[in-house]
Amino acid sequence: MADQPPELELSPLDQIRQTEAEVTRKIAATRKVAEQLIEDAHKQAAILKREARESGTREGQVRYKALISKTEEEAQALIAEAQSQAKKLRRHGKERMQIGVNRGANFVINLAEDTKDI
Repeated sequence: MADQPPELELSPLDQIRQTEAEVTRKIAATRKVAEQLIEDAHKQAAILKREARESGTREGQVRYKALISKTEEEAQALIAEAQSQAKKLRRHGKERMQIGVNRGANFVINLAEDTKDI
C-alpha cells in the first residue's frame, strides 16, 4: 500500500476492509486444508481399524489352531495311556483267570479224591 501512488491510497476503512477480506480468504483456505486433513485422518483411521481387525482375526486363528493342536496332542496322550492301562488290566485279568481256573480245577480234583476215600 505504501507503493501505491497517492491518488490510489486507500482510506483507513478501506484498508481495514481489504485486510478483513484477506484474513477471511486465509481462514477459508486454512479451514479447507483442515477439513482435508480431518478427512484424511478419518480414512487412515478406518484403514488402521480394518488392518487391526484383520490382524486380530489372523492372530486369533493362529492361537485357535495352536490350542486345538495342543488339545489333540493331550487327547492322544490320554488315549495312549488308557490303552496301556487297558492292556495291563487285560493281561492281569488273564493271569487272575488262569489262577482261578487252576484253583477251581484243584478244588474239583481234591473233591474227587475226597469222595474216593468214602
